[in-house]
Amino acid sequence: MKLRALLGAAAVFLGFALMSGCSVGIDVETLLRPPRPAGEQQQIQKALEKYILSEQKKQVADTLGGYILKYPRFGDHRSAFVLQDLNGDGVDEAIVFYSFGKENSNVRLNLLKKNDGMWESVSDIEGASPDIDRVEFGDLNGDGLYEIITGWNVDNVNNRLLVLYNIRTGALNEWYRDVYSEFIIGGLTNSGWDDLLILLSDKAENISTARLLHSDKGSGEVLRESGEVRLDGYIQQFSSAAVAELTDTAKGVFVDGVRSSGGMVTELIYWDGSFLRAPFYDRLKNRNDLTFREAALPSMDINGDGQIEWPIIKAVLGYKDYETDRIWLTKWYGWDIKAEKVKEVFSCIINMTDGYYFETDNDWDSLFTLSYDRQTRALTFYTLDNGKTGEKFLTLRAVYKTEEGESGLEQAGFRLLEDLSEVKFYTWFSDKKPFNLNLERVSYRFAYIR
Repeated sequence: MKLRALLGAAAVFLGFALMSGCSVGIDVETLLRPPRPAGEQQQIQKALEKYILSEQKKQVADTLGGYILKYPRFGDHRSAFVLQDLNGDGVDEAIVFYSFGKENSNVRLNLLKKNDGMWESVSDIEGASPDIDRVEFGDLNGDGLYEIITGWNVDNVNNRLLVLYNIRTGALNEWYRDVYSEFIIGGLTNSGWDDLLILLSDKAENISTARLLHSDKGSGEVLRESGEVRLDGYIQQFSSAAVAELTDTAKGVFVDGVRSSGGMVTELIYWDGSFLRAPFYDRLKNRNDLTFREAALPSMDINGDGQIEWPIIKAVLGYKDYETDRIWLTKWYGWDIKAEKVKEVFSCIINMTDGYYFETDNDWDSLFTLSYDRQTRALTFYTLDNGKTGEKFLTLRAVYKTEEGESGLEQAGFRLLEDLSEVKFYTWFSDKKPFNLNLERVSYRFAYIR
């Protein structure tokens, strides 16, 4: 099977690292600054410092202090300097996140534009808290201007605060705010411009909701709610949200939810032209049992067909260390929107420790068992006959280039399967029936996932 990188799989297991800022002093005579970046960011930082110095000269002496570059924790934009064409003229504007060097000072947003080859600050606004969670961009009213969608962590609040800014006047203006657990920007209503989907989890009341917000073309009015739908009420945290095509004319959002009692579900939310729908939610039970699995395995486009699938875990007879090894037999399912029913896509053994899967056939079920050697990173398949472990017929082994363990593999009958930048995968196999493996079949069934 072709090598595929599966975007978002590792996000459940690895988290994003928070990048810290650098604090230094500023006074009227001397401008000290955080370590200066190179290239375009260097010029942007110079323009920011010019603005900060001019503003602080206006303040009384005891307000003078340093500034700290601030970094969004999550999302696609995790730099203090974000370049984005906000007005569609083909030239990037810059937004810099920073705060003054006072304790618990709120993050500020500074908008800079390039005029005659020189960057200059044109607008500055105080954000909602000292801790920015993420920043996204989208045209939410079809006027050709990107809104700036920011998420903020707020003390003593279970959920986060969403704040939207627009630049209709050429300056940063707050346009809308709301609370959220997760938000998604995308064209979900076929209007030709972006929509905002807000997911909210009320842990105290066991209520989770999705709200779709939309604006009329060119409207400067506040976003209006187009629809609301309930989700699994026991979701504690959302993750792995992705917009995916359901048909040629319809898009939906797949999002995973971690339950407070453990385990994970996948929800699908989409606009059917009249109503917002969440087909996996069981209203009578206030939960989604259809996609529930005990392990925190994320939904993803597992087979590269452009659709999002979710896993259901199946037991492998004779193998009990799946949680420790992070290796599972999984059946992957998708949603047939026209038939409004679940469809099985394929089965595989997924190894999240070494980052790959191996496709299996349904008629293999109950005919094999597994073992995993953590020291050698070797996953071995054995035949199973009436519950008894038999001969091995397949071994998959990961050899990281920073580790030893490659010598002697070829002499032991191993064949090179994949040679990647950081890791090599080797395989040993037999033609034991009914598995009938050869190098071509093993290669077809194997896929690297991170």
